[in-house]
Amino acid sequence: MPSAMVTFNGRITLPSHVRKQLGLKTGDSVDFVEIGTGRFAITPGAGAISDPKGWIPKLDFGSTAEEMDEPLQ
Repeated sequence: MPSAMVTFNGRITLPSHVRKQLGLKTGDSVDFVEIGTGRFAITPGAGAISDPKGWIPKLDFGSTAEEMDEPLQ
């Protein structure tokens, strides 16, 4: 199991195997998701501030262009 040491400043370095499995590269962010009391999972974050992909959730409702062109009944 990969592990990391916490530095004096509270930083950790993710092992290269973990970074590769998560598809992380320099400048990427990670999120810590609580999965139980005192237990967290690490997941890739939303990305850099210059890359807003994933910031706004996709809505499951709305109309298609064709539906908007149809006259109201």
